[in-house]
Amino acid sequence: MYLFLNAVSKNGILILFNKNRDIIDLENISILLEESSKLSFLINNFLKKNNVLYNEITNIVVINWPGSFTWVRSISLVVNTLSYIFENIKLTPVSYFDLFENYPIIKTSSKRDLFVKKSKNNIIEIIKNEDFVDYIENNNIKEIYWEFSSEKLDIKITDNVDYKKLISKVILEEKKQIEAFYVKKPSIS
Repeated sequence: MYLFLNAVSKNGILILFNKNRDIIDLENISILLEESSKLSFLINNFLKKNNVLYNEITNIVVINWPGSFTWVRSISLVVNTLSYIFENIKLTPVSYFDLFENYPIIKTSSKRDLFVKKSKNNIIEIIKNEDFVDYIENNNIKEIYWEFSSEKLDIKITDNVDYKKLISKVILEEKKQIEAFYVKKPSIS
């Protein structure tokens, strides 16, 4: 069995799938700003609901970036701990930007800024929230892939993720530990 975890999105998800990449079960989760206190609890309950033991999980595919410092650290800590405790569990880190096939993709970074990736080969840009509307208009962007909506923009916003397709394409890795990946330096006061 395999576990897929997306806790960096506003609309997160836990997915249990088998070696044929068939989805056994999925559960929507929303734990932003509560990752450290709720994530391990939700994973445990999800596995119990499906009568799956941790020693039956061979890989956790985890969206581990980008996000806030706290999101990324908490998610990495939980899956690294599971991998450490259960020798059978390997880890496969995946970027939020791999959730969508089309571009540009927007990802909320914090209360102050956003991450923007214009195309698959472009670097990630960081823009201030207050500059977002101007950025969209100046770049003549008509459709974005994003997890939030905005009444200020007259563009198509797509937030649907085809998890079945993503799971079918992901290349499973054999990592025992993943690093917390940051696009920008943490701003800790």
